[in-house]
Amino acid sequence: MPTLKVNDLEMYYEIHGEENETPLVLIMGLGSDAKPWLLQIPEFSVNYKVIVFDNRDMGRTSKTDINYTIETMAEDTYHLLKKLEVEKAHILGFSMGGMIAQAFALSYPEKVRSLILCSTTPQGPKGLNILRMWNELIETILHIAKYLNIEQLAKYHHIQLPAAFIRQCEAVEKFDVTERLKDIKAPTLVLVGERDIIAPIWHAKGMASKIPNAQLKVLWGYGHPLFLENAWAFNKVVLEFLEKH
Repeated sequence: MPTLKVNDLEMYYEIHGEENETPLVLIMGLGSDAKPWLLQIPEFSVNYKVIVFDNRDMGRTSKTDINYTIETMAEDTYHLLKKLEVEKAHILGFSMGGMIAQAFALSYPEKVRSLILCSTTPQGPKGLNILRMWNELIETILHIAKYLNIEQLAKYHHIQLPAAFIRQCEAVEKFDVTERLKDIKAPTLVLVGERDIIAPIWHAKGMASKIPNAQLKVLWGYGHPLFLENAWAFNKVVLEFLEKH
């Protein structure tokens, strides 16, 4: 199980398509480890060096007992890539991972070849409903279960302790880069499902209008976990964008 010492963590990571030259970093969302990228990794790793990892307080990455911010998690990502000797990469983030991707692009613009923000917002909801977020997480896990057999499913979910889930929720709630979106320099794709109730379409439109070099793509008829609900369409949109950058 590959891990690297990153800040105060032992951070779990995987590299797929290691023989390829161009790195593509996939950052997962709240309460999930890297496993949900199972429908993206095989296709993306044909032409890209795909790097996935478990965020702090999740999965096979070590846990912490202190509070942190989305910016802390962006810093984790930076130090992981530095240790992997990745100079510049395409950065794709889903939901909370999209927040991490925004913070990363603002703090380390020299590291970003292009940016893909999926099902995310530039500002965490105030008074975040943790129960609602937990229910959304369970729904995502059930989507994943459709693609795993029983043995794989039993091995899949690395249980997140309630305190760790709450720490991630608090990091989401404190996040706000709305006024800094104009400073994102990388070519950006904002990708959203028309039925997303966690990160609604108007948030995506607002982000795309404020990021100087951004384009918006809506997948009609789909909700929050786009990359699972319609992996074929999601992968196609992402790969077409990457080919241009």
